[in-house]
Amino acid sequence: MENNLKSIDLVIRIFVLGLVAAWCFILVRPFIALVLWASILAIALFPLFLWLKSLLGGRAKLSATLITLIGIAIIIGPVSFIATVLVSNIQTLAENVSAGTLVVPPPPEGVATWPFIGESVNNIWQEAAVNLGAVLDKFGPQIKGITKSLLLLSANTGLTILKFIASLIISALLMLNAEGITRGLTRFMTRLSPNQGQAFLQLAAATVRNVTRGVLGIAILQNLLIGIGLTVGGIPAAGLLSLLCLFLTVIQIGPGLIVIATLFFAWSNMSTLSAILFTLWMIPAMLVDNVLKPILMASGLSVPMLVILIGVLGGTFAHGIVGLFIGPVTLSVGYELINSWINSDSSVA
Repeated sequence: MENNLKSIDLVIRIFVLGLVAAWCFILVRPFIALVLWASILAIALFPLFLWLKSLLGGRAKLSATLITLIGIAIIIGPVSFIATVLVSNIQTLAENVSAGTLVVPPPPEGVATWPFIGESVNNIWQEAAVNLGAVLDKFGPQIKGITKSLLLLSANTGLTILKFIASLIISALLMLNAEGITRGLTRFMTRLSPNQGQAFLQLAAATVRNVTRGVLGIAILQNLLIGIGLTVGGIPAAGLLSLLCLFLTVIQIGPGLIVIATLFFAWSNMSTLSAILFTLWMIPAMLVDNVLKPILMASGLSVPMLVILIGVLGGTFAHGIVGLFIGPVTLSVGYELINSWINSDSSVA
């Protein structure tokens, strides 16, 4: 009888703890993506914070404030400008699709040579250029779904910008309290794995910095330059093209195909001087990653491209534009930790 009472007591305790944990998760769930992105930013920017703090004579609050203000200025300035163009492009595209006035140019010659999907894409693209109505009828439900998603994206652009600003502010607070947070995380990881917990924590931090600098940092900088060039150059659908370039850069394919296509457009539709200036801006912007990657990724990036691609797609589906950045970092950290655990000595626990 006494054992039965103990069992019932244990079940009740577990149930109550599970209920409290589930309730807490429901309350914090809307903020998980925001706090996770802020944590990624804090880890990535912490070396810069320490350098600036040393430069300013140990003034930690001033250093964090300067980093936050610079980040907010970048978001409010060029990023907001490109985002506004993106919203305009999406709305114009949706209106043209609805009205049936959308005109699709013929595909470039190199599309058919793309691996795996080149021939199919070229055929569909060619058909759309000749008879767009037939393609719209054939892929009607898919196009309606994409259009709906794009309109939802444009409607949430302002909220997304506010999320980025809020994450910068949170990351500054995390950097200011880095010592206490690190001690707490170290104790937590040590409880999970007494012998390897601290090593896993260091590996996670190193992976975050590696991916953010080598993948996201380069992608954001490169596509900021490309977006400015496309917008100032008056290229049609500059915002959508910038977003596509960002996606291709994050998954390590690169924006080359899109940039080269815009150069052909520029030399066909702009004056010679404008085309030269556009080319002089876009070519370095397209190649800037070749210069920055050896500098920012001295230790190399061992995460396979497939992991990054799945992280980008899964993160975007789960958390929208913010997930485009959260996804590959989080999945890369998980991949590195699991890989390290699998390859570690099984006798070490």
